Amino acid sequence: MGYLIKAILGAALFVGALVLFNVKLVSLLETGTCASGNTPYVIANECPEGTGTDIMLLIGSVFAGLVGAGIFAFRGEPPWGSRRRSRGLFGWGTFAWGLFFGVTGAVSLISSLSNETIGPDGELGGAIVGGTFLLMGVPALVLSLWGLLGGLMRRDEAAAGLRRGEAVPVASGASGLFGPGAAGSSRLGAGGIAPTAGRDVLGRLERLQRLRESGALTDGEFEREKAKILGS
Repeated sequence: MGYLIKAILGAALFVGALVLFNVKLVSLLETGTCASGNTPYVIANECPEGTGTDIMLLIGSVFAGLVGAGIFAFRGEPPWGSRRRSRGLFGWGTFAWGLFFGVTGAVSLISSLSNETIGPDGELGGAIVGGTFLLMGVPALVLSLWGLLGGLMRRDEAAAGLRRGEAVPVASGASGLFGPGAAGSSRLGAGGIAPTAGRDVLGRLERLQRLRESGALTDGEFEREKAKILGS
């Protein structure tokens, strides 16, 4: 249960912080340039009541988002088996970075262009923030989503290959599941088997090992498929 609680809590805290940050950012863009306090100069635009609170909430939401991302990142292993490790372009850190800056940049830019309550100074600030954040977030978001899609496709191909019982040719002397020279062996364990059948089993086990190393299979899935291969 600890895994699920941490995953849900971390994701909810991160998403909530992202929403709060953007709400307060739009509110500050609507306020625009202002000043308050006792000064010897005439203040042209007094800050409305609650501006200081909006600034504090804006800053606090950043820290809340970091805490949420940290809780999610260190959620541990799921109770139903080992968590699949990402070996490609996708990573939760990259995805969170791209999501935060991409969403914030889009909200800031759209608000500065379409919100009639934002003045000229707010429009300029929103456009600058929006363009900068989009440049920081969109590439990371695209790369992480592309990596996620590629990982899902490789996972489907691996499952289809295992269902078909495909064997992978293994070079002689390759270091794999059974150490150096395992591919050239015609025996598996203590019991002798036919050379052709042995090569087929070894090839399938080598393929299974590579899928686990690439992150396409979890340790639990690897052990189950390994047992099926050896049992057949």
